[in-house]
Amino acid sequence: MMKMKQIRETSSEELKAQVEEAGKQILEMRIKKTASDIASNPLKRRVLRRQVARMLTVLRERELQENK
Repeated sequence: MMKMKQIRETSSEELKAQVEEAGKQILEMRIKKTASDIASNPLKRRVLRRQVARMLTVLRERELQENK
């Protein structure tokens, strides 16, 4: 799990790639849950979703900063 300090130090291109990869992981977890009805690790899904939100927040902050 990346802390906000680490996220802010990461380049925008790398953040976009990480957001895309995490999105794929979340989708795969969702598909596996519905396909097998076995309770997947909900904590991991929650952590991934929050991590994506943090990365998107930093990307949006950078976008707004460039527009000033």
